[in-house]
Amino acid sequence: MSGGNNPRPTSPAPAVAAPPDRYAQQLRRGMKVAGNVLITLSGITPAVSVFVIAPVAFKGQGSGAFLAYIIAAIIGVGMAMSWGELGSAYPIAGGDYSIAARVLGRFTGFLMFVLFLVLMIFVPSSIALGGAAYISVVYPGANPNLIGALIIIVTALVAMLTIRVNAIFTGIFLAVEMAALVVVVVLGFGNAQNASYLVSPHLFSGSGTATAASFGLVGAGVAVAIFSYNGYNAAINFSEETSGPPKGIAKAVYLAFGLTIAAELIPVTAALVGAPSLGKLANSANPMGYLLGSLGGHDLDVAVSIGIFLAVINATLAIILTYARMLYSSGRDGAWPGPVSTWMSYVHPRFKSPWFATAVVGAIGAVLTGLSSIAALVTFTGVVLAVDYGLIAVAAIVSRLRQPGLARPHKMPLWPVPALVGLAGIIYTLTQQTVHDLVIVAIILACGTVYYVAYLRPRGGARWVMRDSAQGDADDEPGAGRGAAMADGAPRGVPAAPEVPPGTGTERG
Repeated sequence: MSGGNNPRPTSPAPAVAAPPDRYAQQLRRGMKVAGNVLITLSGITPAVSVFVIAPVAFKGQGSGAFLAYIIAAIIGVGMAMSWGELGSAYPIAGGDYSIAARVLGRFTGFLMFVLFLVLMIFVPSSIALGGAAYISVVYPGANPNLIGALIIIVTALVAMLTIRVNAIFTGIFLAVEMAALVVVVVLGFGNAQNASYLVSPHLFSGSGTATAASFGLVGAGVAVAIFSYNGYNAAINFSEETSGPPKGIAKAVYLAFGLTIAAELIPVTAALVGAPSLGKLANSANPMGYLLGSLGGHDLDVAVSIGIFLAVINATLAIILTYARMLYSSGRDGAWPGPVSTWMSYVHPRFKSPWFATAVVGAIGAVLTGLSSIAALVTFTGVVLAVDYGLIAVAAIVSRLRQPGLARPHKMPLWPVPALVGLAGIIYTLTQQTVHDLVIVAIILACGTVYYVAYLRPRGGARWVMRDSAQGDADDEPGAGRGAAMADGAPRGVPAAPEVPPGTGTERG
């Protein structure tokens, strides 16, 4: 990297001195809240959600997809408020697992980390393979595995640069993505003819025959819509690289959530309102391509498809950035045996980015994408996300009860109502998942439990140690970032400091 040579991982990156109960500030606080929002929104990828995920709801719920997206947005308000409060109290790169470990206990936090490891393996590859499918509109004979692997390799290299550079990259690509969505909105509302079906849900056959859709059928589509909106919590993973007081993290979560709802709900509504035939929209192999082609012509369809391909590149970059921060944080917390934790926590001396963790995420994604299409077949991610959401909603309730003295730079209004609304919606979503997927997630959690009980728990003083947030701009408010005491051992308000910092090579065992 610097000077054309990759840094040799012989020692941890230099960092400002930090007390043993607080993380050192290794990452560079190189962006403001706006930059955080750009990267987070890029990871959500509203255009890909509209072009790839929304058609699933069109087919399953017909015009009821509109109400499903509305209900999911209401649930999302409760979840955004939960993440806003907890993320501002714990502005740590580990994100959700860090929150769960500090509120619900180290064991619960580790199980959440294991679930995110699974997502880290499959999600970047799945997104990249989706992008390869869109480039086939321009180059029909393109090899999707090769294209997908190249996307991951290139974006991983870019992700090793400074966070400010990555915020600029994602901002430019995000503008292209939003332009594609604007085209859908203009075409849809400009040819409005199906508005009455928005509040009167119907299913449509390929010939256009309409059948009333039940509320239960609409409710089943809420899971699809929740998945479509997913990702606004990633703002927390960039906490240690965002300047300003911790309440800015809550602002980033809210902005990312609000922009996501607008960027997805409006185009979805426009597509339903303006489709020449709702039957063809719901049953087409490429519903949005049908909409664009029938209302704007083939050339416009090709142009927008290129925009969606660029959106996929943007999403892959943002997702690699997110998972790299989580992996870096896990190394810092001592989740891995021996020197592996040290390697995972290395930071580039010039760019101040978690370059080794980024390389790991990129290498796994590139190999999986280049050799198979298995990532595109994974369906249990819905269960993983539902478990994550549910635990965060529970944590937002439990934290107020178990940690009354915790500094909260931002508090959700009307507590605990928003968290309860989010939790109720997630519980319903879990009931809609298949037994097959539930069993897969249960097996993953069982494997994580074995590792925790056999390796981490006996080394509690040196492994899987949670500390306070890094010193820096995040501490512009008195008491911010404090309260890292474990929920399953240390007294409230007393930080659980390690006997020996993880990664030194001198830990017990």
